[in-house]
Amino acid sequence: MIIEYNGYRPQIAENVFIAPTAVIIGNVKIEAGASIWYGAVLRGDEGEIRIGRGSNVQDNCVIHTTTQYPTIIEEDVTIGHAAKLEGCIVKRGSVIGTGSVVLNRAIVGEGSMVAAGSVVGEGMEIPAGHLAAGVPAAVKKPLSDQAKRWVEISAEAYYHLRDSYLRQKLGDPSAFSS
Repeated sequence: MIIEYNGYRPQIAENVFIAPTAVIIGNVKIEAGASIWYGAVLRGDEGEIRIGRGSNVQDNCVIHTTTQYPTIIEEDVTIGHAAKLEGCIVKRGSVIGTGSVVLNRAIVGEGSMVAAGSVVGEGMEIPAGHLAAGVPAAVKKPLSDQAKRWVEISAEAYYHLRDSYLRQKLGDPSAFSS
């Protein structure tokens, strides 16, 4: 469902998959090739949410923002199932693990990984190419070559899944109305 709020209607580029049970509200910009999966909620009612080209927001994620801090997901990012993000920046090519939480002013560096179930606290910065894990999250180590490849494959797998759904005429944003 795509909902206009306070004069903001979500802006959705071409070649985007949006599951019929996803809810996208207000000041949300979704760039080409992104995918928003079942049960995801993107609530741009207090500020801007931006989903970069080729990024995927998996099932049951909640992405919110504040009046002070937008939520910016750059290109080719994977947001794992049931993750929650608010007022943060996730740089290009990163993975946010299933069930993780990323809070206000946090910055996840390019090509980094947040382990499943972690809580990235307010204002935390994860350096590019590193793994963060735990509650609260701490930077653990640089990603190995194998982990870096897994990060790339994660985004690529969702490109193929998105395209498969779009070929079957599923998840066409133009079919939704508020």
